Amino acid sequence: MSGQTEINIRTFLPADFSQVQELFVSGLMEFAGGVEHQVRAYVDSSLKDDMADIPRHYLSRPRSNFWVADSGGPPAGPANFIVGIVGIQPRESQEEAELRRMSVSSSVRRQGIGRRLLETTEDFCREKGYLRICLSSVEILQPALAMYRNVGYTTVKVESYGDPPYGPIIVHHLIKEL
Repeated sequence: MSGQTEINIRTFLPADFSQVQELFVSGLMEFAGGVEHQVRAYVDSSLKDDMADIPRHYLSRPRSNFWVADSGGPPAGPANFIVGIVGIQPRESQEEAELRRMSVSSSVRRQGIGRRLLETTEDFCREKGYLRICLSSVEILQPALAMYRNVGYTTVKVESYGDPPYGPIIVHHLIKEL
């Protein structure tokens, strides 16, 4: 990794908030293609829901967390850039966690950051007693779907959401046994 910036994966800090939101939005909108309307509606809804208060939704319970991959400067320091994000939340079953809000900046993709974030979530989930991790991703995020499958996630369901005039968005539900 010579010539590449050192990447640290750590728990979210409140000072990361604006960069995390920006990465979440850009990570989805970059792939929106012909479904911008639906993706924008999803993004707007998410920004008013869990992404509006990450500490409450991800850090206030012992079996949840939210991580950032940063460029190696002091946390929230002037040379510190958030280049990846991911969260884990419990599902109804005590055995299952849900992976949420995974995104890696386009400027650092294909450098193993996504895999490192996934390894972090898997280690956390094993430590917390989860037996499997579930996630949902959309068809437009083909690079993400390929990465998930390459690290052992399998598709358990595919469904479509949305109606004309905007057309459907295809959602893939995946699971990984730990």
